[in-house]
Amino acid sequence: MATYDAFADAFDLHAATGAYNAHYDRPALLGLLGEVQGLRVLDVGCGPGLYAEELEERGADVIGIDVSAEMIRIAEQRLAGRASFRVHDLETPLDWAEDGSFDVVVMALVLHHLQDPRQVLRELRRILREDGRLVLSTVHPVADWLRHGGSYFTDERLTETWNDGW
Repeated sequence: MATYDAFADAFDLHAATGAYNAHYDRPALLGLLGEVQGLRVLDVGCGPGLYAEELEERGADVIGIDVSAEMIRIAEQRLAGRASFRVHDLETPLDWAEDGSFDVVVMALVLHHLQDPRQVLRELRRILREDGRLVLSTVHPVADWLRHGGSYFTDERLTETWNDGW
């Protein structure tokens, strides 16, 4: 997973005001979450704390994690003690979190950065309460095609195999 330390301040500004983050993704995810008053929420890949800030203002008890120490610094500065943050690489277990200890996990625009998303999702399921919710978003698949020099209009044959065991 790439670190955002080198451009954390620039990312903070972009995520706070950029069209995709500020006017599409964040409102959509926050809308899906609904009422969070009194809930314990884990903000996975919290970045500069923009989701954490909104969730805390809505009455949630928020813990944010991110692989970038600089992002955590910005998040801590933004929330000034109103939420907890820690540097954590999602490719490693959340050994500090007990089974069933969160009501909600929010993971905005992180899934596509993971080496082993299935393992991360299993770990998030472990820390969610039985009736807990995972609310996540990822970039549009077209962005991956464009980044790798592809085209949305290219015909490709894809095969998927589904099973119950992940």
